[in-house]
Amino acid sequence: MKKITILLTLLVAGIILAAGCTSPVTPVTQARETQIPASSSAAIPITTAATQELIPDRTSLPFGSPLDTITTVPTTRIASDNPYLGYLNIRKRTFVDPIPNCLMGDAFPFTKNDPSYGVQQIVPELSAISEDEYWSFLRRYTQGNAENTALKIISACQGSVTAEPTWNFMEVRIVLDPTNYNPANYTITRNVWSGGKIIAQFPTTRQIVIDEPVVLTNYIPVRTDEVDLIDAVTVTYTRH
Repeated sequence: MKKITILLTLLVAGIILAAGCTSPVTPVTQARETQIPASSSAAIPITTAATQELIPDRTSLPFGSPLDTITTVPTTRIASDNPYLGYLNIRKRTFVDPIPNCLMGDAFPFTKNDPSYGVQQIVPELSAISEDEYWSFLRRYTQGNAENTALKIISACQGSVTAEPTWNFMEVRIVLDPTNYNPANYTITRNVWSGGKIIAQFPTTRQIVIDEPVVLTNYIPVRTDEVDLIDAVTVTYTRH
């Protein structure tokens, strides 16, 4: 009887074990890997620690000056600079044909009445007239109111048109480009050279300032036979 009971117990235990080994196994879900294309960008939040704000370097500003104030240097030009000579032109003869002595003496008596006037004098002496005076001469003594038009024959010169000496005008024209930042008075002197020395000087005092060009034009009555004795004209400056 005991043997039968032991056999039944073993049989039941075997059935139970067999049932446990053959029961279905619940599948484990595998995590799916998501690939991000190389061309796309994923927004990844980044946490940054607070950083100290950088203060611009202002060591070039004077102490106590407002940071929003800009100080400019007016220019690199030096106030004591002489003007820049932008243009210098000399015409030794403004008329192709010489001007009669009588007509020149009527227009400018100093050429006739002053025996010391001229380049070849022991002490050379020359005079300059303004541009306005020159244009007045053209209007009064030329038929076309211009250079190289027929000269008028005034009654006082009848019969002496060809008398010597004859004359011409030498034109001296300069254009100055001021370089002084602050207005200043300058004496601008035209120096006439002959035989290696200055024989005449013509000063003009003007107030000049940067960016305001100065144009000076003068005419010098010169005897025809002395025109080519003039070698050059130079310009010098004196600041007051």
